[in-house]
Amino acid sequence: MKNKSTITILIVLAFILIFNSVSVFAWTPEEDLSATSAILMDTTRGQVLYEKGADAINPPSIMCKLMAALITIEKSQLNSMVTVSKNTAKINGSSLNLVVGNLYSVEDLLYGIILSQGNDAAIALAEYVGNGSIDKFVGYMNDKAKELNLTDTFFVNPTGLHDDKQFTSARDIAKLVKFAISNPTFNSLFGSKGVAWINGKNSSILTNQNKLFWSYSGVDGGKVGSTPQQGTTSVTTATRDNRRLIAVVFDETEEKALSQTAQLFDYGFSNFFTGVLVSKNTPLRSITVEDYKVDLISKIDVLYTYPKGDSFIKNISFDINKKLSLPISTDTIAGVLTYTLNDDTVVEVNLYPDKAVTAPEDYRTKIKSIFKENQDLSIIVFILLTIELIIVIYKLIILIIKVLKRTKT
Repeated sequence: MKNKSTITILIVLAFILIFNSVSVFAWTPEEDLSATSAILMDTTRGQVLYEKGADAINPPSIMCKLMAALITIEKSQLNSMVTVSKNTAKINGSSLNLVVGNLYSVEDLLYGIILSQGNDAAIALAEYVGNGSIDKFVGYMNDKAKELNLTDTFFVNPTGLHDDKQFTSARDIAKLVKFAISNPTFNSLFGSKGVAWINGKNSSILTNQNKLFWSYSGVDGGKVGSTPQQGTTSVTTATRDNRRLIAVVFDETEEKALSQTAQLFDYGFSNFFTGVLVSKNTPLRSITVEDYKVDLISKIDVLYTYPKGDSFIKNISFDINKKLSLPISTDTIAGVLTYTLNDDTVVEVNLYPDKAVTAPEDYRTKIKSIFKENQDLSIIVFILLTIELIIVIYKLIILIIKVLKRTKT
């Protein structure tokens, strides 16, 4: 019995040693991501968690629709009505079969370009916002691209129909989406799974073509698009544990693009965390101003994204405000704490005094302060002193007159 027990224990120990010696397989995108271009970005501050050919130039099919939607939202009202022109109805490519002369709300047309390809909806919105000029609308699109520093993007049309002169990159798409989802209207449209669609006498349901809405937990935004020149592009956002990620994938087929988007999300949510880089109201630096020690704090919690088991901080520097002088209020920026992360993200944190610091008072300041604090009493004292002074002067004058009379006699 003892021998059997010993053998059993040894076998168990052997299994434990074997399993402990085998490393757990963890998927990394570099191993089998076939996408021609892809990026995974955190929305907190735009940190890139993974990229492959993110700056490669690609046709901007999806990018045109996303930018057209953003420009329309910024420059019009959702309940405004748009009349469909002949130019709109004859546009090539995927369309919603808009009826010439019919009225459609801006909101409905926006759903048409976000949930589906809707080239005719894009043209209708461009003509409406551009006051009849599609070129003017495209100008708005390019101006916005410059404003957002989308250096690898240029637009020629709002539809995304092929044109050698227009282009974009996965990185620029992610940067646009990060900005655009901060707009509640865009975020709502981008996160819609479907909407009722009425086209004249016909009615149907417009369903978001990004199938990850129904197959990946946490997906809260997305769009897909396909062209013969670029294959499929998927743009998707997903949120878990209050962390929202953006994935952009260019690949040959829709199946590949969406499956690799899911892989990227798994990688991002499993291997990265969002935490506090700087806690608010915690003293971070101390400085001396005119012999007074001042503790500096951040007024907000500053968040950042970092890999599991790594602080991810490469460098910390501090720049003091050299123009500081007393008095200092709690709203005075006393310095800037700069964190450089391992991915070269720079996070600047404004630091403020934890309490107001006033200059030391001299005797004149103290007297003024006393008078100010006891204003009513000071007025009474001043009046009494004035009366007393008048009486003294009066008596002095009387005395002088008497002396002068004596000297005459």
